[in-house]
Amino acid sequence: MKRLVCHLIDANLDTAYFRAIARHHDKVRFPVMIGSLAPEGPVQRAMRALGTPTFALGVTSRWQYGRAIARLARLLRRRRVSVLHAHCFDPTFVGLLAARIAGTKFVFTRHHSDHNLRLGKRWHTRIDAWCGRHADRVIAVSEATKRVMTDVERVPERKVVMVYNGAEPLPTPLPDSANALRHRLGLDDEAVCLMMARLHEEKGHRVLFDALPGVLPRVGPLVVLLAGDGPHREQLESEVRCRGLESVVRFLGRRHDIPELISLSSVVVLPSLAESFGFAALEAMSLSRPVVAARTGGIPEVVVDGRTGLLVPPGDADGLAVALSRILKDREWAL
Repeated sequence: MKRLVCHLIDANLDTAYFRAIARHHDKVRFPVMIGSLAPEGPVQRAMRALGTPTFALGVTSRWQYGRAIARLARLLRRRRVSVLHAHCFDPTFVGLLAARIAGTKFVFTRHHSDHNLRLGKRWHTRIDAWCGRHADRVIAVSEATKRVMTDVERVPERKVVMVYNGAEPLPTPLPDSANALRHRLGLDDEAVCLMMARLHEEKGHRVLFDALPGVLPRVGPLVVLLAGDGPHREQLESEVRCRGLESVVRFLGRRHDIPELISLSSVVVLPSLAESFGFAALEAMSLSRPVVAARTGGIPEVVVDGRTGLLVPPGDADGLAVALSRILKDREWAL
């Protein structure tokens, strides 16, 4: 018997995560459809190219959530969806209400850990907890995330299942392709520090900026590449200018050549202040690149300190500088 699983996401971004779900799910027993709160866009094009049913609820403002809940409930009934699986904060809230109206089983994956707690967002935390207590099941992507839900938000432990994120293996780029990218970026023989993260305060870009004055005198020529985009780009670009780091730090925006970027890098850094899992570290290690990361959230479950990378306390710019310098000064030890 087929049981249709509907995945609901928020922003309309074509990501490797959802393309992997579309490619690798059990098409015979558990076919999927993947749609967004946001209007039609890249996610729908990607899903159609993969032969996966898709939809868009057309939301451009939270004021439209009432209409989106009604539309989603009708969709769940019409398509006889067995399970609605939501991802991230807004789709979880909208999805839970729509699923209850439609009489559909509801689960969600918790992709953040203690971010809202750390920033004192009481209403976000209360809504997180309410959704967790009223869902049929919750998937936590790390033990650290599960502990936040059960110990702080008081979600019943029987409802929370820990399942680590999976990732498709990144293809190993040919040396020529990595060298070609190095040339296009105008890089010479300097060391390259790569950070792959959304441009948001929780990712710790400012900690990296604070650490760089302690790294540059120790390691010589260095370029820091920031791959990713996000809501705090303007503020971070302004900080780079104010700190006089324009010749060192480069904003690359959203990239589709991640394997090549990792391959040309000397180290991948993840100085997050809050992190549920740490995909970037997993991707770097899959291509044998050393990682320096903050010991926060689920990162220590991904990076083994001293074996697959170096861990430093979150927010510790001096510790980050020491760890980066150690790897950049001794490449043979790092590998």
